[in-house]
Amino acid sequence: MTVTQIINLLHKSVTDKSYDLVPTEKNRNSRRKYGLTIYDIEDFLKSISEEDLYSGPEIDRDIPSEEVFIFIKEILSGVNFYVKIKKDSKVTYDRIKIISCHEAEY
Repeated sequence: MTVTQIINLLHKSVTDKSYDLVPTEKNRNSRRKYGLTIYDIEDFLKSISEEDLYSGPEIDRDIPSEEVFIFIKEILSGVNFYVKIKKDSKVTYDRIKIISCHEAEY
């Protein structure tokens, strides 16, 4: 998949509310820390563009036959979020799996 294709799938999946956001502790804690609702996160994800690409496609360390894309983008003034996504291979239709969506750690 190209970066354009993965971004288009991200935007479509979030708009259609057919995405999988992995409920990791880091993802939840960052949302709570900044008082972000799921709607805030969805708006943020729909704003991601090619210019926000940090790296990828890269081989998924957990499933080497799959690729991940990593984006870093400012979600609030002075706060960057790290977003790792891939095409969800666990379903028969096209949707995004959001593995990480939390405050960037440098």
